[in-house]
Amino acid sequence: MNQKYLQGISSDMEGLEDAVFFEATPENISAFLVQHWLAEMSAIGTVDEKTFLTARMGLIDTCPDQEYLAQKLLPVYSKIQLGEIPTPPLETVPKEVALAAKCPRPDWNYLRWDGYSDEKYRGIISGSALLKLPHYGKKVPLELQVRSYYSGGNLALLLVDWSDDYPEPWGDLSVNLGYAMEKDCAFVDVNDMGEEILPWIEKNGLGTPTGRTQQSGFVTYPEYRFHADRLRALDDYGYQEYSERYDREHGRME
Repeated sequence: MNQKYLQGISSDMEGLEDAVFFEATPENISAFLVQHWLAEMSAIGTVDEKTFLTARMGLIDTCPDQEYLAQKLLPVYSKIQLGEIPTPPLETVPKEVALAAKCPRPDWNYLRWDGYSDEKYRGIISGSALLKLPHYGKKVPLELQVRSYYSGGNLALLLVDWSDDYPEPWGDLSVNLGYAMEKDCAFVDVNDMGEEILPWIEKNGLGTPTGRTQQSGFVTYPEYRFHADRLRALDDYGYQEYSERYDREHGRME
């Protein structure tokens, strides 16, 4: 826990404007959870709205910072739940005070709720799971996400910008033209990405051209065969989901 202040919100409040702010102590976190133990959902996060933990009916549901949970929070919260110690008062601070304090990037996986495993999150924060794309004189750090197109389960590849330490959509590396594709193959969206994306794909070991193209409108889209091992390394969970769905759609058993 590297935050000075946290904020709490729950489903029994009328809205986000009712969030309360408090110092990041086990006692205050416990007090907030006890106050909202009947709420279907409670959430505690940073002042700039990065989630720290969630709870349902007072029971902690998800908390990526397992060390803090085990060593700091549960020794207090479990004793309160068992009636061994009284519930401490929730010592709130004005929102303006909390907002004025420094809010560093959390030292826990605050993207767990967005489907990021701890391993992938560490890779993104360290930069080892990001690809650099030259763009207007800068190198944009991009995450490659592996997905499936709804129709036919074809391979879909998305690029996500991490320039501001938070994922923002950048663009689609692939395009779905409605044709049945071989596994791990996709047409590259040169219409939006430009032809310069092609050597970038090969330089980063993502894939190689098959030599096949497809015309759509005024654009000729090249087909690439993407390397499964490289896709797994960059998005293991996403690739597994894609692979399993593709095999189901095409009646394959591997």
